[in-house]
Amino acid sequence: MNPEYPLSKQGSFISNLDRLRETSSAAADAFRALRVAQDAHGPLEPGQRELSLLVGFAVSRNEGGFRVHCNRARDAGVPVEAIEQAVILMLGTSLGLVPVVEALSWAHDELR
Repeated sequence: MNPEYPLSKQGSFISNLDRLRETSSAAADAFRALRVAQDAHGPLEPGQRELSLLVGFAVSRNEGGFRVHCNRARDAGVPVEAIEQAVILMLGTSLGLVPVVEALSWAHDELR
C-alpha cells in the first residue's frame, strides 16, 4: 500500500518503523535505539542532522524517508531555502537533474 502524499496533509501516517514493528518489535526497537545513538554521537544540531538525512534520502531516491525528514527538518527550524539548497548541492555530485528535481518537488509538496 502506497501512502498518500503529501505526508503533512494526512490525518495519520504509518511509518516504516511502525510497519516493521508489526512483524518484529525487537528489530524495530533495535533500529530506534540505533537512531537515538546516532543522534547523540556528535555535536550536530537537529536541523543539521535532518539536512544530512535529507541528502541521503535524495541520493537513494527514497521518497517516503525524504518526505518524513523534510517535515522533521522544518520542525527543527530549517527554512525551506536551506532544504532546497541541500538538495541542489547534490546536483552534479551523486545526483543528476531528474532526482534533484524530484526531491525538490517532494520538498515543495510537503512544505508549501
